[in-house]
Amino acid sequence: MSVFTLKSAMEFASNDDIETWIHLVLNGEGDNVGLSKGLKNKKRYWIGPIEIETRCLDRVVGPESHMEYIEDEEWWNHNINQICKRLEDGWDMPPLIAENRNGTLSVRDGNHRLGALQKLNKEKCHIIIWDDGGVENILKF
Repeated sequence: MSVFTLKSAMEFASNDDIETWIHLVLNGEGDNVGLSKGLKNKKRYWIGPIEIETRCLDRVVGPESHMEYIEDEEWWNHNINQICKRLEDGWDMPPLIAENRNGTLSVRDGNHRLGALQKLNKEKCHIIIWDDGGVENILKF
């Protein structure tokens, strides 16, 4: 069974073990080993998965020149189209992973999924949020 699903994330969260799920995903199908290593550098506080409006999320990857990680537009569109097809086929998409950065939800894993959701005009999605200072900083959302 793949852990790269919302259902799996919910199961880990119900056992108060969402951080284990995050590292399983990032080191597996999520293919974001660098983020997993960085997250292990210090104590993180987690909430989620929770449903939130996609307009509240800041993408950091994309073809736009203001992105933190600029990606070739053709490659970006290829990835987005693949994800859109999976979503339209009923994929149980795993939650995005975002960091609370002074009141802004910066998507650190799942930017392509967010791009696909935006392309499909989806207004909500599930995310897991972390904050370095404490859960109370996240509860404002």
